[in-house]
Amino acid sequence: MKILCEVQVVNRTTQANRTPRPLKSTLAIGYKQSARDANGNTKKELEMVLFSGQNKTGSRYKVRDNIHAVHTKFVLDGKATIGFLQPPENLLIKCDPIQLKGFLQTLKLGMDGKDAINLRLNIAAATAIPQKAQPQVRMVISKRSEYPIKGFPRTLKSLTINNSQLVKLSFEVCSLRNLTKLDVSGNKITKIPPELGRLALTSLHLGSNCLGELNDWCWLRGTKLSQSLGELDLSSNGLTHFPPPLVKFERLVSLNLNHNLLSRLPFAIRRLQALRKLHVCSNKLESLPAAIEDLHIDLLDVWGNCFKAFNAEAAQQLAQQTAAANTPQPLWLKAARSVANYKLPLPAGSVPAVLIELICEAPKCLCGQLCYALRKEDLLQRVVQPKFTNIKNLTYSREHQIYADVVICGPGCSASVQLKALFSLMFP
Repeated sequence: MKILCEVQVVNRTTQANRTPRPLKSTLAIGYKQSARDANGNTKKELEMVLFSGQNKTGSRYKVRDNIHAVHTKFVLDGKATIGFLQPPENLLIKCDPIQLKGFLQTLKLGMDGKDAINLRLNIAAATAIPQKAQPQVRMVISKRSEYPIKGFPRTLKSLTINNSQLVKLSFEVCSLRNLTKLDVSGNKITKIPPELGRLALTSLHLGSNCLGELNDWCWLRGTKLSQSLGELDLSSNGLTHFPPPLVKFERLVSLNLNHNLLSRLPFAIRRLQALRKLHVCSNKLESLPAAIEDLHIDLLDVWGNCFKAFNAEAAQQLAQQTAAANTPQPLWLKAARSVANYKLPLPAGSVPAVLIELICEAPKCLCGQLCYALRKEDLLQRVVQPKFTNIKNLTYSREHQIYADVVICGPGCSASVQLKALFSLMFP
């Protein structure tokens, strides 16, 4: 058996590195055929050979009764150490975890005296594995027949699997730790494994799949993914609502939700301060949240949505709500508003987690106050025409006026008075 790896050789006697740094190497294990004994039997001796660019003939190590120690504590990270008695050297190995685990299992079989297919290598004639000049970092699969039978290279940084009738994403793809760009558009995927959230992806394309059937967003709760993702495509997935964990992706720059069934966007979208491109064309949006104005969007595409306008009944409801008596504000709501108004730091453990979520995701009144409804009637919500002062490019259907949801913090708010005046002009 032979594996490609990086090896650093350390002499235990002198504590000196025979190789100052890990070298790309080939590590082989197999039997060396010896001369026949008096009974005519051929004696086999188990050996390990280390090939490197500096030593192309290979350094040979006897295995049986010559192993000082084998350290496998970090084998799942692709690291192990094999120490020999003669010469007194340690081989510090770094390799693909799956290949390394198989090599160590083969070593154990040989030490136990068991015959195995992986040990049938004639070690006397063994040579180094030819190494490619550059590891494969990009792979494109455009049809099912191109799917790799032997698995994906662990060095992949970009993987594209389009129109291959995939119904699920394999665990093997979710374990490609170097992956930064993943495109699996045009398949039939209904669920994403939670393990995908452990990858530090910067670009993720999931368009034209079936994620709206289950609406399972557990994978969006992965810490690494939420801290690294800059581009996300969820278009044409039959989504009926905005994925809730998505509002925590504060480094997201481009979000594509075109051709879905969304009827509204959350007020917590104001958390996406890095967002520059938002595509929500051809949905069922009735309005946009006023929190869109808190963002600095370069491109907002809302073409193909039928926004709903004002009506007299809504104006009457607003008037009744603003006339209602004020209810005492709970202490936790006052605390949340104070933290938000004075922009106080929120180190971990300083305040309850629920308060942090409230500050980050609760809607804001036009006056800047946080709003949180204990009862439905405590929130004054209506649709008004937005100004879009912070949006550079806006694409929308000319035959449909755009409206935005506005939340009022209470009947005594100055914003409430402004809206009442507006309604009195619109509905005298």
